[in-house]
Amino acid sequence: MQKKPGVHDYRSMQILSSKPEKLILLLYDGAIRFIQLAIKSIESNEIEPAHKNLVKAQNIMVELMASLNFDKGGELAVNLFRIYEFMHFTLVQANIKKNPKDLARITEQLKKLRHSWNQALKGPSDKAGGLPENEAGAATAAGGKSAKSITVTG
Repeated sequence: MQKKPGVHDYRSMQILSSKPEKLILLLYDGAIRFIQLAIKSIESNEIEPAHKNLVKAQNIMVELMASLNFDKGGELAVNLFRIYEFMHFTLVQANIKKNPKDLARITEQLKKLRHSWNQALKGPSDKAGGLPENEAGAATAAGGKSAKSITVTG
């Protein structure tokens, strides 16, 4: 199924005009969307679309790993890298085995990370702004400020 050119143009413009810290949210959204599409394809026994969507999700995980700034993000960046690496490995294994249960767990973990990142962008309710530019953070390549901890269960 071909997408309409306007949708592609809109998405491209959204990406190109987004602040770096917002790009992390877009990456999370994309990974979640591609994994959910893969789950539906697996359940419908449509192997090729499942594979293609899982490869897209794997590529997003690689991009999330590449966005981390270990100098400024410190321990949080290391921990996020490990989480992303685990998710990437799980996506590869689920792609080989076509296992929707593992994919559902990764989706839930990504939703939690996305929520945490979105909350960090908003900042404390008593302080306007959110993430200051050039401050240390796990995704400082994205201009972010580090959070104290993120817990992902699943």
